[in-house]
Amino acid sequence: MKKTLLLVLISCFVGSYMGIAQKDVDTLYFKDGKKLTGFAKLINGDQVKFKKSKSDKAEKFHFDNLEQVVINDKEKASTYIYLETRKGYFNVVRELEIGTVNLYVLEQTGYSSPMFVGGANGQMNMMHGNYYDIKNLYVSKGVNGEVTHLGSNQLFSKNFKNAASDYFADCPELVAKIQNKEYRKKHVKDIVHFYNLKCKGQHVVLTKQSKSP
Repeated sequence: MKKTLLLVLISCFVGSYMGIAQKDVDTLYFKDGKKLTGFAKLINGDQVKFKKSKSDKAEKFHFDNLEQVVINDKEKASTYIYLETRKGYFNVVRELEIGTVNLYVLEQTGYSSPMFVGGANGQMNMMHGNYYDIKNLYVSKGVNGEVTHLGSNQLFSKNFKNAASDYFADCPELVAKIQNKEYRKKHVKDIVHFYNLKCKGQHVVLTKQSKSP
């Protein structure tokens, strides 16, 4: 009985350890079909630092050569791709939702440098730097659809309600939820999920009905 209990405990421990170890594995997918697994970290905005094991020397790869990078740095694996956010400008974005409409976020974090400003009597006063965390949201329809900036978490971004209503105009039910503020900017992932799950289905039904004799 004791031996059986011990074997069960060992099996559970090994299974848990294997699960944890698996979560630590990151994957680089190259455009030429090659794949590397190990430990990856995004650096310099458009590069990834990678090593097969923690003891190896790190290599750097540019996203120009990568199809996608999957990193286990959050509660679940995050997929990063190199997206042309506007003509001629590419950024590394994280996939939030993939479907009829794809949703991506461009995350920019850092610390602004202190500044000196003029004060009374010609004195210079120092303004302390601030931490910033800007999240720009982008959407696209289909595989090669045009990428649209849907706004950010900054005050200077475009009016989210109007931008989202225009973009999802082919789904009146969703537009109504956006206009009456049932869905706000903080619900953008829910908005895209709603469109992918319900609006597409409604559109298909209407199309079939229009073709009926």
